[in-house]
Amino acid sequence: MTRTRRAFLAGLAPALATLAVAPVALAKPSPQDLVNQVAVANMFCIESATLALKQSSSSAIKDYAHRLADDHATIASSLRRIIARRSDIALPDRPDTRHLDLLRDLGALQGGDFDKAYVEAQRGTHHTLALLLEAYARDGEDPELKAFAADAFPRFKALEQKAQELPLSP
Repeated sequence: MTRTRRAFLAGLAPALATLAVAPVALAKPSPQDLVNQVAVANMFCIESATLALKQSSSSAIKDYAHRLADDHATIASSLRRIIARRSDIALPDRPDTRHLDLLRDLGALQGGDFDKAYVEAQRGTHHTLALLLEAYARDGEDPELKAFAADAFPRFKALEQKAQELPLSP
């Protein structure tokens, strides 16, 4: 296989992964589904940011991880305040299996290998969250969660953009 073809195929994998996740974000979620997806993503992002601060070899990634942890903690707090006043929606108490597996896999990596996997995970996660929140802010059925989505969307969109700017290798 030629070098050009390998490079093309390597670049195609993340694009296909994004396409595989995006339709879920575009479907109109129930209020409980929205809360679950945002809460799990918050937990995953905060935990993966902690890993990045320990295992990354890149100062740009560590700077991003600090901002990511702060932004996700703020959003998680806002979501907890909404859910605390309600009896019809519950927060998950831990990430789902897919995110736990990804955290385990990230935890086993160091340096440049960690950086590449971390950046790809953040790009996919924030792209999906931005799509989800944008759609819910526009079409969601719960007014309080629509307002939350409209408020959180710009932060997730900014984190998505910052993740796109991060280098995949040092």
